[in-house]
Amino acid sequence: MEVCGDGFTAKANGNESPYQSVTAEKVAPAGDESLGFTPTMTFRGVPHVLPGEVVRSGDVLAVYFSVDGMAIANGRPGDARLSPTVVKARNGKLAAGSGS
Repeated sequence: MEVCGDGFTAKANGNESPYQSVTAEKVAPAGDESLGFTPTMTFRGVPHVLPGEVVRSGDVLAVYFSVDGMAIANGRPGDARLSPTVVKARNGKLAAGSGS
């Protein structure tokens, strides 16, 4: 996280999305290893957080994140949260599908 803690720019298909910061977050353990993070981006002058988690189960990596799309569309700060229950359920399906 130290490398991108002060921000970064994501680029895809000729578009750029700047993120001002990324912070490490505590998350419920999942898979063999897990890491929580929260990047902050600004869209039309309004800051938004997009909480996420990366989970490794065997040789499978999964990235989960949450976005308050209505907040972004309506130009208001959002309160997106990543559900540990959803991460656990989805990761369980991935692990079962990978033969782990």
